[in-house]
Amino acid sequence: MEKVGICFIGCGDHANRFVYPSLANLPDAELLAVCSLDRRQAENNRRMHGAGNAYTDYREMIRREKPDAVIVVGPPQLHYQAGLFCIGERIPFYTEKPSGADARQARELAEQAEANGVYGQVGFMMRHSAVVRQINRIIAENGMGSPEHGSVRYFTSGPYRHDEIYGIPGIDDLSFLRRYLMVQAVHPVNLAAAFLGELMQITSEVRFCGDNLLVEIRLKDRNGKRMNTLLHTFVAPGYGNLRFETELFFADRSMIFADAFHALEYCPPIPSEAGNAQHWQFATFGGNNIKMGYETELRHFLDCVKGAAPPPGLTTLRDSLKTMEILDAVVRTEQEKHSK
Repeated sequence: MEKVGICFIGCGDHANRFVYPSLANLPDAELLAVCSLDRRQAENNRRMHGAGNAYTDYREMIRREKPDAVIVVGPPQLHYQAGLFCIGERIPFYTEKPSGADARQARELAEQAEANGVYGQVGFMMRHSAVVRQINRIIAENGMGSPEHGSVRYFTSGPYRHDEIYGIPGIDDLSFLRRYLMVQAVHPVNLAAAFLGELMQITSEVRFCGDNLLVEIRLKDRNGKRMNTLLHTFVAPGYGNLRFETELFFADRSMIFADAFHALEYCPPIPSEAGNAQHWQFATFGGNNIKMGYETELRHFLDCVKGAAPPPGLTTLRDSLKTMEILDAVVRTEQEKHSK
């Protein structure tokens, strides 16, 4: 089996909980080296995940190891900077979401990758989850086309106003909003936008309530099809991602309802003798990384590095740019309100 030599930038909690274990389950992945600014952390990860070497400078690591591919898991600014370096070295790369700190960085990364013929993928794992893959199969098998209307609801415990994480400081309203959009809202917004074509309208409403935040985003594409997202932090610490629900409605009157990574219900336009709906059950959040999408997205990444054609719905750098343009539009709307 042809092995793909990988250098891994990032040794934090998310990487260790989800990305490293998923990579370890792929037999054609060879972890050459890991990198962290913290020497001790890098060495711990080297031992824990069986890498050959540990570094504190990702540029030195990539130049010395000469990997087939690079994985980057850290704050958005690192995704952007390390991504540009990989493009300069002509090395395929995978970054966690989002691909930059704003739409400008996401656009530069996508355009530079395309101009230099370098493959880049972004870690929107929801799109690769078992639930969403089954939704796409149902749509394709029944020729339903894209939904006429849908919604994604995502209610989480944080990040709250004083949670200065992800390399985005500040507790003022706009900093709080940008941090929440980048950390949490980026996933459901990416999912909602995936069901639409070219976007023609982005409208939003934001409410700040002490340490909490409520965001509604409405999207409409060139064909008039619409997707809405409702996001908020009115969830006490400890509950985690309390709600993640998707509803899709189609022109033929088919309906699809998804409960996070747990369950899926498909209601065909004509009820069958067996009942009005078909049901699927999946793993709960925190369970199997295949069900959650982490392992599946990395499988696609390795296949593309080897030269396979990207499968439909892959979360590319262009896909990430579309999401970042939506988030930037929300922030601009709030900036205009605050400046009045």
